Amino acid sequence: MPLNKRVLRILKENMLRYVGILMLIILGSYTFVVAAGISQNLAGLVTTFTEGHMQEDLSFSTDKAIADSVELEKASNSIIEEYMSFDAALSDSLTLRLLSKTEKLNIPAVIAGRELSGPGEILLDPAFARANGYPVGSSILAAGKTFRVVGYVSLPHYIYPLKNVYDIMVSPNNFGVGVINREEFTGMDNVSVIYSVRFNDRTRSLNQQAAQFRERLHGEGITESGWIDIMNNKRARMAWASITGLKTMSVPVPAAMFLLSCLIIGIVIWRMIRSEAVIIGTLYAQGYRRRELMRHYMAIPLLLAITGGVMGSVLALPSIRPSVMAMVSYYNVPVVDIKLSFSNVLIGILTPVLFLGLSSYLVIRSELKRSPAELMKGGKQKTGVNALERALKLERFKFSTKFKLREQLRSVSRLLFLFLGVSSASVFMLFGFTIMNSMDYVFKNSTGGTYRFEYEYAFKELQYGKAPEGAEVFSAGRFYPENDEGIEFYVTGVEPDSMILTLQSSAGSPLPNDQTNITKPLADRLGIKAGDSVTFINKQDGKPYTFHIDAVADSYAGQFIFMPIAEFNAQLKLPENSYTGLWSTKKLDIPDGRLSGTKSLSETTKAMDELLGPMVSMVAVMTLISCVVGLIIIYLVTSLIIEENKNTISLFKIFGYRRREIQSLVLNSSTFVIVAGFIVGIPVMAASMGAMYGYLGAMINLVLPTIISPLYVAVCFAAILLTYQLSKLLCAKKVNAVSMSEALKAGME
Repeated sequence: MPLNKRVLRILKENMLRYVGILMLIILGSYTFVVAAGISQNLAGLVTTFTEGHMQEDLSFSTDKAIADSVELEKASNSIIEEYMSFDAALSDSLTLRLLSKTEKLNIPAVIAGRELSGPGEILLDPAFARANGYPVGSSILAAGKTFRVVGYVSLPHYIYPLKNVYDIMVSPNNFGVGVINREEFTGMDNVSVIYSVRFNDRTRSLNQQAAQFRERLHGEGITESGWIDIMNNKRARMAWASITGLKTMSVPVPAAMFLLSCLIIGIVIWRMIRSEAVIIGTLYAQGYRRRELMRHYMAIPLLLAITGGVMGSVLALPSIRPSVMAMVSYYNVPVVDIKLSFSNVLIGILTPVLFLGLSSYLVIRSELKRSPAELMKGGKQKTGVNALERALKLERFKFSTKFKLREQLRSVSRLLFLFLGVSSASVFMLFGFTIMNSMDYVFKNSTGGTYRFEYEYAFKELQYGKAPEGAEVFSAGRFYPENDEGIEFYVTGVEPDSMILTLQSSAGSPLPNDQTNITKPLADRLGIKAGDSVTFINKQDGKPYTFHIDAVADSYAGQFIFMPIAEFNAQLKLPENSYTGLWSTKKLDIPDGRLSGTKSLSETTKAMDELLGPMVSMVAVMTLISCVVGLIIIYLVTSLIIEENKNTISLFKIFGYRRREIQSLVLNSSTFVIVAGFIVGIPVMAASMGAMYGYLGAMINLVLPTIISPLYVAVCFAAILLTYQLSKLLCAKKVNAVSMSEALKAGME
């Protein structure tokens, strides 16, 4: 149809405007397909691995061997397997945990090289091997023995290979895991024996089955230690937190892109039809039907939606595999196959078509409802003062300010688009900076300010007597609220005159350690205030205990309740002068066989430094994308303002206004909207981060504060302003290109 020849001409006349819309659609489709592809593949890989290789439901150590594990398996309807563990110090800062090969549970998956076949062979965690230079075929000296590396291994209970189960950061430069044959442990001292359990009934509550299993152990006179269930095991749960987070983020981010595109397309189409009302009326009079005109004007948004959806989805496909491999390098999971979902591609294409097609159809339909006679008159020009203008009383301002405000207020849809666009770009930009700042605050500033020790030692059995020089004793027990077993935390007994634990109130004054203090993240999570008496369930014996909270400590160094150790022992009916752990400023010579775990704060700091490296790159990418989105949105709105004000710009030139003055009036009219959008983006981002951190706490029992750095806010604001200035430079040529004859043409028409 001859009418369709106008489509390409319209696109060429406003090339940059439509390219900007196209880029928003491409970003939306690309983000959806990549995020959905990563989460689906990673979920599939983790599920296949954990189910196929029999991931444990819980693990523990005992004070004596289980006499009849077969009978216990039958009684508890479970699978039980014993394995051995030994931490071999390769250097002062490097530890390799040697684990015996298992057959029934936590079955090793060889991902490179071959299986163990003889003595003196070892399978290594690939991240540890790469970080410390142990290729397949090399040798490694550990526990006084030389092993040959015959392959790399993934373990279902070490998907996220943490040294201690309550750590947060993985550091392959400090810790790794290796699998050896059981016979290799002969001659090693202080080897730990650990039992893994997996229940056959996958429909029943894990906590209920675990409680019954523990009762059976106690009935046989066995005392367990180091008890950890899979739901509170970060070595397994961290991967699922990432998977669920990616699934969650794969919807709102593309949806925001598509909605912004819908808004601007709606504005553009509506303005186009209003400006072409006379032409449309004439076409009606010439015999064109409404359906033909609808198809003509729908061609532009549908062409953009289909092109953007296809380009974004196609560009996303080659990005999925390297993205999944990058995640797998962080989470030790064997990669069986990476699938490309064409249903995701189809969604990535059809979603923008649906969004833009529906919004454009409603706009075009509302305009084409008018009669040909009404359209040929040029349409109804709504130039009246709206409610916003009346509320602001623009008459009191000088001309330049009044003109700029009126330009924004006369088009609420355009104002809303610019405001939402800048707010969205600001939220996305601040998002990365805030995550980095929050984690840095918790793991460096807060931890360093609260704990003044370097090493933490946790014993398998109760200890008695005084602490060595430079160390302090503590006792700890795991508790949870009666109605929420997913929230697990420590109640810790400390020395009342402790110089190692330093807590402060929200006012900055020191809190004494001879009272019961609760850390702020736990208090906020449970809604506890100073002066409250609270009851929690001890995970060890299942009994309730009541604690009176004296103060809330302004510390984010974990979820803890601290109280005097004598009071802790008395309340839990533990022997007087007993303790379960030591905090020390120097390394202590304690046999590994007596310990259930050790922690070094310097290793945590190093792990955080290693994480911040790639995180800085991620933040840089997020900032760049945010700037591009902001540039597109600001440019689109500014070009619309220029388009609508050609006659006014022409009159300004006739009246003798200089170029700089005209540019200031037209291009600077969006400044207050830009600033307002950024300011509103800060609380929106804070609320979003709070919701995300709440979800993270539910998934892996970790609470992070939303720490907004004024420096990073200033950096983001500078980036938004720089983007704004760049968009004005791009639009300045359009202002200068408007000729004085535009006003004369308008008068003649």
